[in-house]
This record gives sequence, C-alpha cells and structure tokens, in this order.
Amino acid sequence: MLTMDQKIILAIAGVLSTAIIGVLVSFLYWVGNNVVDLKTGTAVITVKVEENHKMLSVLWDDFLEKKNGNLAQFHVQANK
Repeated sequence: MLTMDQKIILAIAGVLSTAIIGVLVSFLYWVGNNVVDLKTGTAVITVKVEENHKMLSVLWDDFLEKKNGNLAQFHVQANK
C-alpha cells in the first residue's frame, strides 16, 4: 500500500510529465509550422527570381545588341 507522501509524489510526477509532454508537442508543432512557412516563402521567392531573371535577360540582351560597338568583344580572333 502506498503512503500519502508516495501518492503525492506520484501525482506531482504525473502532472509534470504531462506538462513536459505538452510543451514538447507544442514546440514540435511550432517548428513544423515554421518549416512549412519557410518552404512556402522560399517557393514564392524562387518564382519571383525566375521571373525577374527572364525579364532582365531580355533587357540585357537588348542592351548588348544596342551597345555592341562600345563594349569589349569576347570572341574575336587575333589578326594573323
């Protein structure tokens, strides 16, 4: 038979273990939720960067075509 002190200790241990488990589950939920938000944000940024790259590459090519005479030429062979 358990004494009154042992029953109190077991009750406190049960409450503490339940509280610790609750805190751990809450923390894991928070981490998981933030990972999903991070992945979503990263996907949105990736799409925006790809769109900007497409737009800027067209503009850059146009700039190079217009300024071709003023820029250094990379694929020119030396005179023999």
